[in-house]
Amino acid sequence: MAEPTAMPELIETMNDTLESAGLAAGELLNRLPIWLSKLMFAAVVVVLGIVLVRLGRKLINRLIQGKKGAPSKSPGQRETFRSLVISVFNYIMYFILLTVVLGIFGVNVTSMIAVAGVGGIAIGFGAQTLVKDVISGIFLWMEGNITVGDIVEVNSLSGEVESIAIRTTTIRNYSGNLYVIPNGDIRTVTNMTRAYKRAIVDVRLPYEEKLDRLLAVLEDEMHRAGETVSGLSEIPQVLGILSYDPDAIIVRIAATCTVKENWGIERELRRRIKERFDAEGIQMPHVQRVVM
Repeated sequence: MAEPTAMPELIETMNDTLESAGLAAGELLNRLPIWLSKLMFAAVVVVLGIVLVRLGRKLINRLIQGKKGAPSKSPGQRETFRSLVISVFNYIMYFILLTVVLGIFGVNVTSMIAVAGVGGIAIGFGAQTLVKDVISGIFLWMEGNITVGDIVEVNSLSGEVESIAIRTTTIRNYSGNLYVIPNGDIRTVTNMTRAYKRAIVDVRLPYEEKLDRLLAVLEDEMHRAGETVSGLSEIPQVLGILSYDPDAIIVRIAATCTVKENWGIERELRRRIKERFDAEGIQMPHVQRVVM
């Protein structure tokens, strides 16, 4: 006998649910044009923001490149300064863009900034590493110990500096690997591209030949190389005997050369020495093994 009584209650509950769902759907439809307009406005703001960021980057590049004649900074330091300025500019522009978009959707940006200011003190204790990276990046540019384009070794990682941003420094090695190093972690730096470089070649000489003759051949060939090999700042010097190996006498040759040219010059000197020894009938030393 309870079933006929429960049926009207079930129907009434379903009607109430459908009525509530209809009201919610109607309210959503009424608000939909407003949300669509806000989304479209936000999209326009984002597009304009991206355009402004790109225009700002071009303007920064043009302003910095327009000072190429300034004697106080090297091209590498100017490129480093450009990288730092663009990095700071990007952070500021993206922050402004985010606050504008949030304001479009009714978020109280003023209160957010106030909360961020109050909470910044507490967050600062956890952001000491970030602050250290930023300050280190500024000092890297001011001191000029590393600039974009330098060949350096940092934290046992060597390569060419591609960029120095406000927080990180990127280095690409010869194999193409890209290292991203926080500026605060940079301690000891070996810079291999300042003022000049020295090409070093260690030559293995055979014990079977007269040492004076070998040194004379090397001296003559180095004088020829000094007149024809580009990038050399002086005639390569035969410094003398470096050590004695079981199968060869090691003689070192050194020459001051242009920055970044030392590797190519070292290869060229080795090639010339081998060809000259072949022409003189001098056999390069090699390990001999007795086969039983």
